[in-house]
Amino acid sequence: MKTALILGAGIEQVLAIRQAQSLGYRVIAFDGNPDAAGLSVADEHEVVDIRQIGQVIQKCADKVIDGVFCHGVEIQHVVARVASHLGLPSLCIETADISTNKVLRINRLNEFGIPVAQFRVVSSKKMLESAAQEVGFPLVLKPEQSSGSRGVQVVEELSQLEQAWRDAMQYSENGVILLEELLSGPEISTEALVHDGKIYTFAFADRNYSRNSIFHPYFVEDGINFPSVLSTEIQKQVIETTERAIRCLGIDFGSAKGDVIIDKGVPKIIEIACRSSGGWFGAGSIPLATGVNMLKPLIQMAMGDIPDLDSLNWKKKLGCAQRYLIPIQDGIVESVSGIESAKCSEGVKMSEFFLPEPGTYITKARNHSQRFGQIICTAETRELAIELCESAIKKIEVKIKAA
Repeated sequence: MKTALILGAGIEQVLAIRQAQSLGYRVIAFDGNPDAAGLSVADEHEVVDIRQIGQVIQKCADKVIDGVFCHGVEIQHVVARVASHLGLPSLCIETADISTNKVLRINRLNEFGIPVAQFRVVSSKKMLESAAQEVGFPLVLKPEQSSGSRGVQVVEELSQLEQAWRDAMQYSENGVILLEELLSGPEISTEALVHDGKIYTFAFADRNYSRNSIFHPYFVEDGINFPSVLSTEIQKQVIETTERAIRCLGIDFGSAKGDVIIDKGVPKIIEIACRSSGGWFGAGSIPLATGVNMLKPLIQMAMGDIPDLDSLNWKKKLGCAQRYLIPIQDGIVESVSGIESAKCSEGVKMSEFFLPEPGTYITKARNHSQRFGQIICTAETRELAIELCESAIKKIEVKIKAA
């Protein structure tokens, strides 16, 4: 029996742990949270900070490991180094580094002529104002290395710039910030697997920002809608653009997640990540809507086995919608109700919640990590799936009182 090391054991990573076990692999799970849901599911576990490469490697010293994998976590640079140290299959370290660093990534994409936003890189406060004037307002300010939209926000005018910079610096390890022009248009998520020189794009859905005005100036995605309402021609252009980006970044093994915006009719890359998507997209919504199983071949590849690429073929095409439970105000949680009613609603196929206890102080969401859970619904049509999903999520009431 081969042993898989899975880095990350949160609620969403349980999907990967169970998939690996169903394939006959023994699973060792690492997570820095001793209460992580997946630790008790794995065959063996260690409590260790999965972002600390040295600690992870040290914990591997007395173990026989045949493959290293992570799902939905922005640590592919860690996976690449641990796998390289152990002599196991993975992306090369350079590619992992470029693909997990916003500045390195956008520079590479721009260099190869891939459509991206106009941008400037800021490494000191002294550079901030001049760089912003060159990009022009409104603009988007991003930390160089962060995930889940942490520290990302719109800056409408010069007077807001310094405070936005201070906010972003909380998520910047090396003090580098990216300024980008604000693009506008429909947004899309894609998911692909890369194996033996070929890219298999198996997922394509419209990102839902219908409540954007509530969270402005921050970006908090509220799920997806499937199938896309974009024209066949635009969808083809998006896939061609993401696949060109994947190749220019050098992603030649495993996952490639894409976020794209159609700006003035042109698909432009927001992000290409060398990992599977978090937020229950590639391993939640898309499998429920299409029958695809992306985790199976990805884990097989990480284990050095032949991947079952037939698992990426669609077996069905249902309408699908996902919505998140997102805090929309600051305050102290008084009570949470309606969870069971929501879970039992018509069309609900998957739901996961990590709700605050009464008495907890919460804030209005500024990034994806502050969401409290999600519901996924399927139906014969996209429109019905959206209606059912939004009806179900509205049944949950989180009562808040002022602090």
